[in-house]
Amino acid sequence: LSLLLQSVIFHNFVYAFLISNRFPVCRLTKSISVVMDTLVDIFYFSFLQCPNLRLKLPRWVQMPSAMVVYALVLLSYFFVTGGVIYDIIIEPPSIGSTVDAKGHSRPVAFLPHRVNGQYIMEGLAASFMFVLGGIGFVVIHRANLPSVTKGNRSMLLFFGIGCILISYIACTTFIRIKLPQF
Repeated sequence: LSLLLQSVIFHNFVYAFLISNRFPVCRLTKSISVVMDTLVDIFYFSFLQCPNLRLKLPRWVQMPSAMVVYALVLLSYFFVTGGVIYDIIIEPPSIGSTVDAKGHSRPVAFLPHRVNGQYIMEGLAASFMFVLGGIGFVVIHRANLPSVTKGNRSMLLFFGIGCILISYIACTTFIRIKLPQF
């Protein structure tokens, strides 16, 4: 190990010396790099060996099904697009309030005029719409499988397109509520 450390120190010293004396470093650096790779292979990997272990997983550990993985990915997508990390750090209120023309307090679900801020319910509603649109695309993809009958295919296509349209209309409405001049 000390030999390896000495070779690294020597390599750095030679490199600094060559730079300070303005030698053509490019060619020498390549040859020094080859030498260093050889030294690392010889000294570092000569005493390191892979252990001969036979590790077995417990019987109760199994590979999750595709639907479990899909559900976990969809749930994490919901939390990330909903701004849960933002909600934990900033701790905004779940909904806001505003005063109307008569002086009464009204609840507000969307934080107006701020793109980089949100209420908790606003983030969850937007995230639900993103997930709904994603599910619509997955349903449309599933409708094109060869094992789906014609009646089910048309029903799945209608449902998938409906999910995508509802998601798109709701998201554009959310943006127009948040940014009235948009």
